[in-house]
Amino acid sequence: MNARFDTVVIGGGIVGTAAAYYLAKAGKRVALVEKGRVNGEQSSRNWGAVRTQGRDPSEIPMMLDCLEIWRGIEAELGESVDWREQGQMRIIYDRAMRERAEAFMPIAREFGLTTRILTPNDVAEVLPHYDPRDCHGALFTPTDGNAEPEKAAPAFARGALRCGATLLEHTAALSIDLWNHAVCGVETEQGRLACEAIVLAAGAWTGRLLKPLGIKHPCLWVRGTVGRTGVLPIELRKLVVWGKCAYRQRPDGRVNIAVAEDGFHDLMLDSLVHGLKFLPLAKRNWRNLRFSLGKPTMRSLMGEFDDFTTHRTLDPRPDWKGLAKAAGRFVEEYPGLGSVQYERAWAGYIDYMPDELPVIEAVGEPSGLFIAAGLSGHGFGIGPIVGKTICDLIVKGRTGYDLAPFSSRRFNGG
Repeated sequence: MNARFDTVVIGGGIVGTAAAYYLAKAGKRVALVEKGRVNGEQSSRNWGAVRTQGRDPSEIPMMLDCLEIWRGIEAELGESVDWREQGQMRIIYDRAMRERAEAFMPIAREFGLTTRILTPNDVAEVLPHYDPRDCHGALFTPTDGNAEPEKAAPAFARGALRCGATLLEHTAALSIDLWNHAVCGVETEQGRLACEAIVLAAGAWTGRLLKPLGIKHPCLWVRGTVGRTGVLPIELRKLVVWGKCAYRQRPDGRVNIAVAEDGFHDLMLDSLVHGLKFLPLAKRNWRNLRFSLGKPTMRSLMGEFDDFTTHRTLDPRPDWKGLAKAAGRFVEEYPGLGSVQYERAWAGYIDYMPDELPVIEAVGEPSGLFIAAGLSGHGFGIGPIVGKTICDLIVKGRTGYDLAPFSSRRFNGG
């Protein structure tokens, strides 16, 4: 296969599929390449939260516009993604959480968010089956929402196809071709794709494609785990809740429970290469850090993750110990349940950055390269506007957002 496109998008997650959709809608000849299947990795394995609450101020202008996309995306794409604008809640149990909630309120007022601090009685009214005995209130944003991660990116991909994009699944991008300090194509395992622009939205794999270009992307893989219960006789369907654990009730009554507090990192070669940059973050969260030496470590040492065709879909083992702990904490908040059993569980690798901010930019050199990665565990909700922003940079040559906080230059010596 040898073909020519205006733009090649690498990565079939929420950002890549959204970028392909908006580019194709704008009339660009687009190829979306994915080494496995669309939505195979973290974009289908997250909590489903779509939130302004608790975000870094630099992200909020984009996120406010992204809420408008989510509100209209089902009508635009013609299919359901289970979008529900019912709110985001972070329950307060201690002084530290109270201080974090109060610290966010000036940010919320600055951007006109609907965020407010609830009393324990307010929490009990919003969550009628919740036991508020040790609750001190909650941070609540009623205009935030949630969607189904298993549906969103595929819906964008199908939208891109209807607009004329080409989708190449099971087609790994092997390298980025340059000519005279500009991108000119992508070498894939199925052949070369010539192009004028490349969108790199490869999630956890981004750094491996950037390394030959001399661009540093100090991402570490953090393993997130989610379990799904059977149908529970409680009503939580109005919001995403982060209490003693994080949870979201699906329309069918089942509840997704996430191992929320613990950061689980499988040690790899990248841990040695980038670890020092993560020390400030690790010091702030040292009580919740967990490390593992196992199969991922050995595979990293053997260079397996350097071959994009070896692991079509990253499918790490769930943290069953963490899930058991999360289920116990969930029952503490809803003691009437007695116990909670999981029907299934899964894990995924989050592409985590040292400052927890993404890279969203048009690279200066090589020209024609656009990066949208490193979303650090909060990329699902903001993914559609990130894809649209990359489209604007390519089609219009500009965006209305301040992207300076998201530049890779912060890791590449300015």
